Amino acid sequence: MNALISQALQGAHTMEAHDNSPLVSIVIPTYNYADYLPTAIASCLQQTYRNIEIIVVDDGSTDNTPAVVEGFRDRVRSIRQANQGVSSARNRGLEEARGSFITFLDADDSLTTDSIEMRVRILTDNDDAGFVISSTLSKHAPDETPYLHDETGQSFFSERLYEDLLCRRISFATCAVLMRTDVARTFSFPTHISNGEDIVYFTKVFFRRKGYFLSTPTAITFSHPDSLRHNIEQLKRQGIDFVTAIIDDPYYKGALDHLRKDLFSNRYMELFRRYYAAGEKVLARECYRKGIRTNPRKLSRIDYLVKFIKTYF
Repeated sequence: MNALISQALQGAHTMEAHDNSPLVSIVIPTYNYADYLPTAIASCLQQTYRNIEIIVVDDGSTDNTPAVVEGFRDRVRSIRQANQGVSSARNRGLEEARGSFITFLDADDSLTTDSIEMRVRILTDNDDAGFVISSTLSKHAPDETPYLHDETGQSFFSERLYEDLLCRRISFATCAVLMRTDVARTFSFPTHISNGEDIVYFTKVFFRRKGYFLSTPTAITFSHPDSLRHNIEQLKRQGIDFVTAIIDDPYYKGALDHLRKDLFSNRYMELFRRYYAAGEKVLARECYRKGIRTNPRKLSRIDYLVKFIKTYF
């Protein structure tokens, strides 16, 4: 870990802020992820884009996260608060950000070296776009070569990226979105939801402004045992609540009603898939049945049907 911090700092000292380039705020919320945080911070310090600020919001960690952040010295702004959840930590970073643009990076994910540069260029060249969302790379082990999970097709502008997001026609990760800060501050992350809170937030951002989908990956998401266990417990508590929070939000004035059946059936099937992978067979069967009742066309997914049958054995 010390070697990684030293290497990142050596690279950072060669970077000089350009007065004519807008400041970009990178907010990293973290809670007991000291083992992963150095990689996330290092990926920010190694950006080809120079004018950035890194804000780490420590949401009451009980591990050695403060020492990790201190190791990066004056390259990182550190904010510590009592444990209130990831949405609260992101909202705190949103309040503290000084940049014209902002992105949120989870402490166990990382950015490609040209991540900020590519996305800033799109926004500075297109004043009518409020955000850029890109595809992402994935990995399941620290030393694994990141891979592109989904075929993403062409890049494009759209005023309806919220539908692509909700219907899963584009890949999504929180770290893949770079926004104009004034657009980002129009909304806040919901603190009453612990799973899918990022979808609730970004659906509003995407609904409000035209955006750009960039097919080139700009971030790397890391699925590891800690995150998987945590996510399953959140799923059990949250269920489909985040879908209800989106569809029934008066902000949209009914504009999303035509997506109701698809969103609920997709969520049930997502829960089925996740519970099945975690060995939660009873919960998986229950979600599969609800997904089929909501949208019988889901029976065409033979791979899901096979898994459903396997839950009885």
